[in-house]
Amino acid sequence: MNDARPPRPYLDPTQVDHHAPAPPSAPAEPARWEQASHQPRRTPQRPRQPARVRKTGYFKAHWRGEHSLVRSYWVNSFVVAAPLAFALTGLMGWISAKGDSLQVLSIVILIGCPLLLMLDVWCIVGAWRSAAHYLREGGSALWGWLARVTLALSTLQLAVSVLFGLLPQVGGYWKMARGIDPIGQATFTFSADGRSLRLDGVIGMGDGQRLKTLLASEAARGLKRVDLASPGGRVREAERMAAAMKEHRHEARAVGTCASACTLVFLAGSPRQLAPQAQLGFHRASTGTYNPVFEELANQHLASIYRELGLPQPMIDKTLRTASSSIWFAPREELQSYALIAAAPRTMAINLPAADAPLADFDDALRMHPVWEALEQRQSGTIATVAQGMLTARQAGASDDDVQATALLPLAAQMPTIINAAEPALRRRYVQLVGDQLKSLRTPPAPGTRPACRDLLDGRLAARQQLPEDLLARETQWLLEAAGSAPARGVAGKPPSALEMEVLERTVGTSAQGMLAQLWSATAETAETSAVGAPCEPVIAMLDRLPSQAPARRELVEKLMFATR
Repeated sequence: MNDARPPRPYLDPTQVDHHAPAPPSAPAEPARWEQASHQPRRTPQRPRQPARVRKTGYFKAHWRGEHSLVRSYWVNSFVVAAPLAFALTGLMGWISAKGDSLQVLSIVILIGCPLLLMLDVWCIVGAWRSAAHYLREGGSALWGWLARVTLALSTLQLAVSVLFGLLPQVGGYWKMARGIDPIGQATFTFSADGRSLRLDGVIGMGDGQRLKTLLASEAARGLKRVDLASPGGRVREAERMAAAMKEHRHEARAVGTCASACTLVFLAGSPRQLAPQAQLGFHRASTGTYNPVFEELANQHLASIYRELGLPQPMIDKTLRTASSSIWFAPREELQSYALIAAAPRTMAINLPAADAPLADFDDALRMHPVWEALEQRQSGTIATVAQGMLTARQAGASDDDVQATALLPLAAQMPTIINAAEPALRRRYVQLVGDQLKSLRTPPAPGTRPACRDLLDGRLAARQQLPEDLLARETQWLLEAAGSAPARGVAGKPPSALEMEVLERTVGTSAQGMLAQLWSATAETAETSAVGAPCEPVIAMLDRLPSQAPARRELVEKLMFATR
């Protein structure tokens, strides 16, 4: 048999001392229950009992922190308090942007905001106390302190909403609750003849309904257009105005700065006009909140309105890229390229009103022309004089060309002063233009007849109707710059001094003095026109030699050419 135990050493029983004491043996290992009995005992802990709700009611128990952390934090606080704070801020911003039922909603905010704040405080305080109880009872430190951190952040967000969202606007909401818009309201004024309605100021609460009522009233029976001069305002009110404009199909004309919400009203008009001094300004909508979601929703809504009104997408994109605190004024050329406004006139001609149009229509047409408006600003009464002359010619049965030509006589009365008061560089451009005009008219229609360039030099205004359109356009652009520029230093029309005459004689000759003085005199309109008169070639040759002169001498010659002898 195999024995797995090791063999014992052999002992001879005859050699063993049976009376000797036995060798000490190793003590036996104590049993496990004896080992456990010798270990220090832990202090017994009471098992954690779930929080018990006292018979004080659910809301009071939460306030004391007697609910479990899960219920206090997730249900009562995190699910309720934080969303309400965001909703409060968003609601205020949405009301400011949309403007629907501002009075009713302002009353709701003034009543509901204190209640929401009380609910938020109840949620946060109760959850905070519940987290403290949870930590004292041996709960997880991670979850307890994580709950406290998120509650602190919720408290901070609530404080920001109140301090920067609610409190600064309480006064405004109080006014709106009483039917007063804190940003103001627009003023509407009919013209004396009832053909135009002017809108001035900020677009505020109720202005959409006011405009709709005015357009449907008896006073607006003969209304032709709505003139706009507004920095903007409530988007929703501007939407209502635009709807009223489209319903009645009135013309829109910006007569000053029309920005922000005002552009919605302008785009609803048909046709649309932009006065010379007017401009259109665009920017993003603002809800007045720090919530990017509400900001994005408001601007998507604004973009959709612009699309419905025909604003091209490139301009919408520029608008949405412009911060609400800034403004982008659309260039006139860009507005014309998209056919949002009529193209700028190339010549001095205006869009003539109908055959039976009153004086006011001629006055309006002249004021929409940038050059005539600039001349009016330079010398008051110019437009009234021209309008009366055109109306008289129309009533006399004159053709459209002759009606347009009647405007040249009042213009001729101002041209010598404008030319003499122009800066040297501006006057030089006009001398070059005159040279091109003379060259275009120097070929006589038949041998022995008077060339049109001679009529132009002698001040016969009818000769200007024969000029090519591109030269008339250049002259119109020059007039626009000259009429709007400040007069040059010095006394315009001052007789030349002896030194100036000597310089003139040594450069191009004294014949240059007054060579172009009769260009706009209009004194030869009734004179005999059958005589051939002096040729134009010497004048053209003189103008061609001017570029070779020294700058100072050339400037002097160009000035003395328009001086009377």
